[in-house]
Amino acid sequence: QAPAEFEYLVKEIASALVDLGRGATYTDAAKRVRAQANYGKTGKYREVINGQTVAEWMADFVPVVSRRWRPTEWPAVLVLDSISFRWTDHSTTPKSNLMLYSILAAYGYDKDGKNGRLWKMEATPSGDAASWAAFLGSLPGKPESIVCDQDKAISGGIEKHWGQWAAVNLVHHCEYHLSARGTSRMNSDKLDREDPARQLFHGALKSRERWDAFEAEVRGRPELLNSNNWLDLNAIKLRVQTFTRKNIPPVYSNSAVEQPLRDFRSTLESRVYSFRNRARLNNLLELMRLAYQKVDRVAGYSTDIRSYLEAHNGRPMRSYREAYDPQF
Repeated sequence: QAPAEFEYLVKEIASALVDLGRGATYTDAAKRVRAQANYGKTGKYREVINGQTVAEWMADFVPVVSRRWRPTEWPAVLVLDSISFRWTDHSTTPKSNLMLYSILAAYGYDKDGKNGRLWKMEATPSGDAASWAAFLGSLPGKPESIVCDQDKAISGGIEKHWGQWAAVNLVHHCEYHLSARGTSRMNSDKLDREDPARQLFHGALKSRERWDAFEAEVRGRPELLNSNNWLDLNAIKLRVQTFTRKNIPPVYSNSAVEQPLRDFRSTLESRVYSFRNRARLNNLLELMRLAYQKVDRVAGYSTDIRSYLEAHNGRPMRSYREAYDPQF
C-alpha cells in the first residue's frame, strides 16, 4: 500500500523515518528507501540526488507515528537541561562565534522517582528564559519537583511560567554539579585530602545538619577565599535544599537528561549548520526521542501511517508548501 499519488509504499516511508531517528542523514535515508523501491523492478534505476523527499515526509508523518507516544502533561518529577550549537565564522577578524540554536530537553519520572523516560525535546533560536517558559507552557500540569543545573535561563523560564514560588520551592539543583563545583573551589584553596572541610563536604548536600557543619567550618576560615566565595553564591539556596531534600521524590541529579543530549550532539554535530528549518528539526528530534525510547519500529510506524491515511482518503492533510517554515 502507498499513499495516494505517492511512489513509495507505506512500509518504505516508515523505514525511512526509523533510519532518521537512528541518526541517518536525509540523503542516506533517501538512498536506502530508493534502493528498497527499486528492488525487483525492471525499469530504469533511479538515482537519489538529495534527501528532500524524505525530509518532506517528516511534516506528513512524524506527528502520526509519534501520537501514541507523545506525553499529554508534565510528569511529577521533571529533569531539565539543554545544549547549544554554535558556528564560528573564520572569515571575520576577530572570528565571529554565532549562536545557531539550542535544544531544550526534559526527562520525566513518576512521583516515586521511577519509570523515567525522555519526555520532550524542542529546538529554539536561543536557550533563554523566554524559550524555556514557552517550552514549559507547551504541556499542561505542574511537577512536584524540578531538577536542573544552576542555569539562570531555566530558573527564569520556570519563574515566568509557574511563578516565583515554583522557582524557589520546586527547583532542586543537581547535586553532582554542585559537588563538582564545590570540590573545584576547595582544590583552588589547595586543601589536602584529609582537611576537615573536605571531610565535612562528603554528604553535605544530603542533609541540613551536615551542610551546617560544613558551612561553619569554611566560614570559620576566611583564608579559604575560593570556598567562601562559593558559599556566598550557594549557601542560602542549599540551606533550604538540604532541609527539604527528604520530602521530594528521590531524583537529585540531571544526569538522566544529560546522556541523551550528549548522544544527540554526537549525531548532529557534523551537520549542525544544515538544520535551518525549525519545524523540520523538531520533527527529527521527535524521531530521535522515539528511537531513544526504543519504540521506533517499522511495523508500528506502518500501522499508524496506514490508519491515518485510511481516515483521510489516502492523503496527508497538508499542502506542499506547508512542509516549510521560516528559518531559525
